[in-house]
Amino acid sequence: MGATVTRAALLMGTRIRTLRDPVGGTADWPTAVFADGTGLLVGEAAVRRGRRRPEALRGELPADLGRRARIRAGERSWLPDELVGALLRVLRDQAEAIEDRPVTTALLTVPAGIGAVDPRRAGMLSATRRAGLTTVEFLAEPVAAVLALGDGGRLRDGDLVLVHDLGGSTFTAALVRMRGPGRADHDVLGHLTLDGCGMRDIEGAVSATLGADGAPGLAAADADRFAEIAAPFLDRAVACCEEAMATARVEPGRVTAVLPVGGGGENPVVLSHLTQRLGVPMRAVERPSHAVVRGACVRAVYSARRTARPRRPAAGAVPLTWDLPGGRGVLVERRIEAGTAFAEGDLLARVRVPDGSLHQLVADAGGRITAWHAAVDDEVFTGDWLVTVSAGRLAAAAGMPAPTGRAVWRTHAEAVTAVAFSPDGRFLGTGGADRSVSVWDLGTGGERASAELDDDVTAVTFSPSKPLAAARDLAGGLVVLDHEKETPVFAEDSLGEGGDLVFTDDGGLLVAVEPDDIGFDSMWLTETWEEAEPKASDSLPDGIPPVLALLDDEIAALSSPSFWRKFEEFEDQDDFTRLADAYDDLFGEHARPTVLATPAALFVAGHRRDSVMKVPARGVTFFTCSSAAGLLATCAPAEGVTLWSLEDGRLLRALPVEGDALCLAFAPDGSRLAAGLADGTTVIWTLTRTAAPPVADSVFRGDERQETAP
Repeated sequence: MGATVTRAALLMGTRIRTLRDPVGGTADWPTAVFADGTGLLVGEAAVRRGRRRPEALRGELPADLGRRARIRAGERSWLPDELVGALLRVLRDQAEAIEDRPVTTALLTVPAGIGAVDPRRAGMLSATRRAGLTTVEFLAEPVAAVLALGDGGRLRDGDLVLVHDLGGSTFTAALVRMRGPGRADHDVLGHLTLDGCGMRDIEGAVSATLGADGAPGLAAADADRFAEIAAPFLDRAVACCEEAMATARVEPGRVTAVLPVGGGGENPVVLSHLTQRLGVPMRAVERPSHAVVRGACVRAVYSARRTARPRRPAAGAVPLTWDLPGGRGVLVERRIEAGTAFAEGDLLARVRVPDGSLHQLVADAGGRITAWHAAVDDEVFTGDWLVTVSAGRLAAAAGMPAPTGRAVWRTHAEAVTAVAFSPDGRFLGTGGADRSVSVWDLGTGGERASAELDDDVTAVTFSPSKPLAAARDLAGGLVVLDHEKETPVFAEDSLGEGGDLVFTDDGGLLVAVEPDDIGFDSMWLTETWEEAEPKASDSLPDGIPPVLALLDDEIAALSSPSFWRKFEEFEDQDDFTRLADAYDDLFGEHARPTVLATPAALFVAGHRRDSVMKVPARGVTFFTCSSAAGLLATCAPAEGVTLWSLEDGRLLRALPVEGDALCLAFAPDGSRLAAGLADGTTVIWTLTRTAAPPVADSVFRGDERQETAP
């Protein structure tokens, strides 16, 4: 689905049938829809009606995918996935008319830059559901173009191919490395796209120039004149190719071939210019403008044959696990449910891996499903025990660790300096040194709301009763996001430097805490955002979650559960006892864990009445507690993230990370732990209690593979 033209084909076994626009009669469907008051027309029918009523015509549909704003067309507004879905539905109807049976499976090509959690991919999935396509696979367009070469390309594993895709309104350069199995799974090493540098732009410049000279237009352009006018566009395309190779750190001499595709792949002027400038052998593909859709058909044939057999950790083991390309994926279908028998080679499930392709998980021996350990739409990892089968040793599964995993999200361009879970565990708030704050939907991976601040973000917190997330920065700025309406609702820029934020238990007040004054700088009523009267540090507003810290040999009550101070000379556990006593006296049954950090150890109070615990953690720069899970999590430079038991101070598990962890947060139920890293990523571990004996390494398990994600 290009910006200007969509091309599609029906694959029946290994036979390919091109789908043609019923009005235009060609295989090039204009990527456009027209709202006629009763529904949506698509393709050439939409374009022709749109000439009379342009306000009801909408073209270049892929550009709108992933956006939340509705689009006006005709008498009403539409969601982008509704418009794309209408085009897909007509293509599906035509395919069903050819085959005379339901068509519910689709392979869709996407630009190389659309990753696993790109909102445009989510928008395309929504569009396919509207079109009645239930099994969907994605394929990067440069890989599809290379697959169209077939065996005639004379390419081997490891060869590098530069795909030169001159489309209608864009140019894309992509470097593809050939690799197996079956010529169908290749790597995109780098890609760049230029807007306003397509064949439509070149032809427009030719027509405009010749028209200005008094010539009748394109028809009057000879090859030399066309080449002269097109040269600036083609020079930009070549520079884009060179930059793509440089970005991938590939010298031009290492490139095996250049593959011209798109509308420009058939133009002799384009091909001549490309040969002269790049000096790399070219490979020709039949009908370059249809290379992507034909290559997609090649991939679809191999997709039907692509299977994975389970890898058993030991002979006779009951849990089944599979190796997934890229190390992870999303479970999209469970074919055999619990209690059902199956035979060797039967398809048990399907998983969509990061590049968008589907992989079939098959059985390597017969048996019966005892239990599934992952639900549809769950993220799963290589090595996860996804299903338990009965094979004569069912009791062996009782002591196995439950399925766990780790996800790594690209959340900020610079270091992540604050993280927080929403009270219901559905959303994650992150703030960074890139001066931004975002709220992420943990179910879809999409960004629900975001805002820019003036300095590094120091705190993120959620309201316990409303869809609100608040953040503040070092410069004294504050912003509140409504992640249901997906927009900022309040901002303030007159606070002190640094500090923290906390909502009252009923969500009625947002309180800004000042670390220097140990008190409340400002408070706002969340119904009206009018400022309330600040309170002194010894007079907590009702409903503020209490935390204590030791300051100048006195107990001070603060409002934020994440506020803490490091004491350079306080290491006496006996002295810390009075903190626990005062905590219990002040807050009674509402007491929550309080941590005092020193260079050599952490002291914990409030986790149990009349109890103070010393944890021998050194150099800690951030920590967080979970009463629900009975856990303390700490991080220190070059030491990763460490989990401790709040019951007895025992070390449970070290969770290594690549780079330094700067901030931590537990989900409200203690089932997940998030860590913000200095490289701009946020790691989320799933922590699952098991029936195994209480050995340190098996109480909590985290899948420690490094993944690349949003």
